Amino acid sequence: MLGGAAISPAYAAPPIATPRATDIPSVEEIARAQDDAAATAGLVEDIEDVIAAAGTQLQEAQLSAFQVQNAYTTALAVLEERRTAADLAEQRAEEAASRHAAASDQVGRLAGDLYRSGGMNPGIESVLDGSDPDEVMYRASTLYGLSSNSTRTLDDAAAATEAWTSLTEDAAAARQAAQDAADDAETAGKEARSAADDAQRLVVEKATERATLVGQLATLRNTTAELEDRRIAGLEQVRRERDLARTIAASAAAAAAAVTGPASAPVTTPPLRDPAPIDSAGPPIATAPDAPAPAPSEVPAPAPERPATAAPAPPAPVRPAPAPPTAPAPPVPGPPAPVQPAPAPPAPVRPAPAPPAPAPAPPAPAPVPAPMPPSPPSSSGAGAVAVSYALSKRGAPYFYSWGGNGPLGYDCSGLTQQAFASAGVSLPRTAAQQYFAVQHVPLSQMQPGDLVFWGEGAAIWHVAIYIGDGTVVNALNPDQGILTTRLADMAGMGALNPSAGRV
Repeated sequence: MLGGAAISPAYAAPPIATPRATDIPSVEEIARAQDDAAATAGLVEDIEDVIAAAGTQLQEAQLSAFQVQNAYTTALAVLEERRTAADLAEQRAEEAASRHAAASDQVGRLAGDLYRSGGMNPGIESVLDGSDPDEVMYRASTLYGLSSNSTRTLDDAAAATEAWTSLTEDAAAARQAAQDAADDAETAGKEARSAADDAQRLVVEKATERATLVGQLATLRNTTAELEDRRIAGLEQVRRERDLARTIAASAAAAAAAVTGPASAPVTTPPLRDPAPIDSAGPPIATAPDAPAPAPSEVPAPAPERPATAAPAPPAPVRPAPAPPTAPAPPVPGPPAPVQPAPAPPAPVRPAPAPPAPAPAPPAPAPVPAPMPPSPPSSSGAGAVAVSYALSKRGAPYFYSWGGNGPLGYDCSGLTQQAFASAGVSLPRTAAQQYFAVQHVPLSQMQPGDLVFWGEGAAIWHVAIYIGDGTVVNALNPDQGILTTRLADMAGMGALNPSAGRV
């Protein structure tokens, strides 16, 4: 926190786990598995597990980099505030020194007057020499005024000396606090740069590892590396979109529970299915992506059930009435009838030959959930102005700068602060301070111009501006700069706060 509070220790990034070389199947293992369907399926699953684990490691490294980066930004903000406080304290000490010098000069003149008069004020002698009582009283009142002025001069001098001493000590303490903040910021900066370098190094390593694993999948599944890469990327996108949908649904349920109270019936949301399963012997089984769960007020009531009725029985078949019996006709003599030969047995029916089995189709990319519905208009005129300002800072000459709040370099909270300042709205400097300075609404109700946060409470460490359709504009990091990003693609940054901020 700012405002004179002690700076918390710089965030220490956890060590980055590197996968063992044995996690990647060898060429011999791939060749042996191709001759056995079960072995192929098992090895495909193992490779996909390694890819998923690598993605998790990369997300953890990026999360650590973001948190250390925020600690550095906060340390720079504290440093700026303490330097400002030290400058103000020194200015006040200098003003006190001037008042002290002026008071000392007045005391010196008073002491000179007393010295020249032999220690007695000349006014006292004039009072003693007076013979007229009225004149003596007049001279005495004048002497009293002169004595009061002398006393006030001495009191003012003492007060000026005390203020000068106190403010000088305050200025020294403020300057020391600024120096301490500078040391903390320097340490935080080194850790931030180290964490960023580690994360970037891991990005390169995981890209190389992923290319190897995807090539092995293509060999096992008899497809191409491009198709396998698209399939894996599609599955990863599905998982990210579903994670975001769950977070938004949870924010809607929490908001509904807060409004209705504990006595009301619990709010339920439809379950979300798992990502599309992978068929190791053929293309993936496509499943329809889950849409984000509707808000409780939008869940339609179930249609009333109709009473079950028995189906009508089919009508009985009508049989013709039997003909009346007739007397047999007398036999007519004639030649005997020829004997008919017995019919030949039917020829056996042979089944038609089965058509040849079609070649296995190449795997289709995993389904990607439908985009979020169009966003409502901006929550305020200030929000629209802030969105326009932030969008105008994408690309050169603007860039990400630790502790920057313009006019060219920005960090995440510096961008949001200046974006709303352009609309006449004052926001605090850091992401955590901005979180506590705005009205909170659930993510399910966020509108363009709202602030989106990552982290919890005082541990908020990133902020962005929502621009609609599941997208934010933010100052992300030194490598990527200021850009627009889909919320689902920022899963590697850690916990998305369930509350958006409305100014």
